[in-house]
Amino acid sequence: MDSQTSGIATEAPAVAPWPSEDLEHLGACPACGGSERSVFLDGLTDKAFRVAGGIWTLHACAGCGAAYLDPRPSPASIGRAYGHYYTHGAFRVDESQFFWRQSGLNARLKTGYLNRRYGYAFPGGIAAGSAIVRLKRALRLNIDYSIRHLPAPSAPGAKLLDVGCGSGPFVALAAALGYRASGIDPDPKAVAAGRDAGLDVRFGLLPDPALAEAGFEQITMSHTFEHLHRPREALAQCFDMLVPGGRLWISQPNLGALGLKRFGRDWRGLEPPRHLSLYDFRSLAALLESAGFAAIRLLPAEEAADFYYQQSAAMRLGLDPYAAAPDPAEAKAAQAANRRARRDPSLSESVTVTAIRPRG
Repeated sequence: MDSQTSGIATEAPAVAPWPSEDLEHLGACPACGGSERSVFLDGLTDKAFRVAGGIWTLHACAGCGAAYLDPRPSPASIGRAYGHYYTHGAFRVDESQFFWRQSGLNARLKTGYLNRRYGYAFPGGIAAGSAIVRLKRALRLNIDYSIRHLPAPSAPGAKLLDVGCGSGPFVALAAALGYRASGIDPDPKAVAAGRDAGLDVRFGLLPDPALAEAGFEQITMSHTFEHLHRPREALAQCFDMLVPGGRLWISQPNLGALGLKRFGRDWRGLEPPRHLSLYDFRSLAALLESAGFAAIRLLPAEEAADFYYQQSAAMRLGLDPYAAAPDPAEAKAAQAANRRARRDPSLSESVTVTAIRPRG
């Protein structure tokens, strides 16, 4: 069977339109407040999880360059768009990520890289591992992203907050790295699973006036920022919660991605109506700077094009992206996209940045 037409559910299930009384009309950019805009993409539907009815329009802000849905589901109703979301499952941790606890040669080489590159002092690391891992791009990126580029804690008990933590797998990993790690998430099932596993995870999402805790050395948001109704206010709260010199790490779909140019309305990173606002590096950096952050840095590309290209190609054909067979042609195109993103991370499928709260 042709790989481009294999799969299941070639027709998306019928979903009722989003009720008009549950829509929120903005009229202005949620990132900068500007009202001048143009239609970036219209006629958008939920092709990824097929649970959210409605036809959505993504607007491009003429001021800051962000893209945002308007109208969009209200905060009170957005939960219905997550009916089949992946965070609902039980708590799971990939034990292979805790390589510094293992004794094999490969683990000791990776531990050597971790110690040298990020300032950890785990026993058993082979010093030469740093040079060896640096020569293996895929392995290096896997380590860097698995720990979200976390430097060693500055002191015992340094605090980390993972926003959009799900059931808490990264909370567990950060704790294993020596942080006093906690997380927040709006999925009650995920939060319950994390708590059952003994993790400090709480129900909520930024901005959240009930979250008055401060003194965090690190705050991370992995594919969470695009889900926030009030991104500007969320960043302001992150700034306040961080200690001077503290670091914010954000990764989300990239508005400058090569895949968006290739697939348009079918690009997997759009995911309406769950993804409420999207940014390229320039617009995200401008938003971070307006919130007071400094030393804003674009990190090397994650090289995730194969996921985005395969899912986008399936959605273009009306297939369930999680059931369609891989398309060899798209795999080849994704490899080319990853090569371009190595040279220019601003073209990668996801944009990953760090920003620092200044000390002064």
